[in-house]
Amino acid sequence: AAAHFPLTRPMSMGQTGSRTPRDGSSSLARDTEGVRDLVQMGFDPMMAREALAAANGDVASAAEFLLASAQDRAAREVPSRPSEAAVRRQRALLAAQSRAVSAQERGTPQSGAQPTAGRHNAPVSSAAAAGARAVAPARRAPSREELIVRSARQLSTMPDSLDLLITSLGKVASNPGEPRYRRVPLNNANFKAKVVDAPGGLDLLKAVGYEREGDALVLRAHDDTVLILALSALEDARRSGSYMDAKSEQLLMQALDESKSEWDEVEKARRARAAAKVPKEPEEGAAGNTLLCIHLGERSDRSRCVWRRFESWNTLEDLYAFVESITPFEMNKSAELWDITLATHNKLDHSDIGRTLQVLSLWPTGHVKVQPIVTAH
Repeated sequence: AAAHFPLTRPMSMGQTGSRTPRDGSSSLARDTEGVRDLVQMGFDPMMAREALAAANGDVASAAEFLLASAQDRAAREVPSRPSEAAVRRQRALLAAQSRAVSAQERGTPQSGAQPTAGRHNAPVSSAAAAGARAVAPARRAPSREELIVRSARQLSTMPDSLDLLITSLGKVASNPGEPRYRRVPLNNANFKAKVVDAPGGLDLLKAVGYEREGDALVLRAHDDTVLILALSALEDARRSGSYMDAKSEQLLMQALDESKSEWDEVEKARRARAAAKVPKEPEEGAAGNTLLCIHLGERSDRSRCVWRRFESWNTLEDLYAFVESITPFEMNKSAELWDITLATHNKLDHSDIGRTLQVLSLWPTGHVKVQPIVTAH
């Protein structure tokens, strides 16, 4: 028998929720219909039911009440107070930027220094103009502060390099009198591959004050302000979207590789439990189903995409179970799901676990990405 699914007509915000029953249906049926309309607008079922009761069954009034409540909650949110370390980094950054601006101003020629042709000046010959261009000052080299910021941005797509530099410079900042933290051996294969050979890595160390001595880089003396600026620039790069994307992809590949090489009974049992919760896949062409593409990497990489059909009334919890049965992740613990069907990507929040794929706009088709959770440092 062909599967069927409920279709509801969306209600505009100008309509009221009171409807004249054609068949003498009870107020309970009307309330149920009103809750369904509010849920399809995106509201939580329990909150929708309470708002509808307070509005005496009027859907439009209930929707306005829910929107006003959401705005009030957003207005009451108070930003968290920055930490002492963050304040120190910001002050150091401002000091370094001020110093860089001062240096730039000292190197800029004073206005009016070049002779100009006019009523009180002799005309400048073409030969003299050519000579002036020949001796024009060279383009200003970037300051140390600018070089640090630029190098940190270059490293944002290389998580291992960025993490290693933050660890190394953090030890120097925490132990300024410890010589072993101020010496970096160049013959260390790990450090050479992740920092020295990485674009921006060596430039950043030199800007901080490291100098080559034999087969090592040594920080003889350093400016605390510059060191804090370097750590701040690296931390900013680690919070960037470029770093998060690269780190997420790295964690995904590591997890997939580990699941292949270290497959054990515990992992098998976990996946089996998840698979037992997955609803039966509907037949191709059956009415009411939706076709989803689960991406295990970037959307452009079709080789790591799993297609699967679901019923439109299957829930986000059913989708979680399917993803957990084919990956080494547990939803909302080590990975999240994102709806990437449209240009604007939306996280599939755990609070929507009971909502249907149709309500979540994953019908009649959609694209979902498995996004490993990157732990904030």
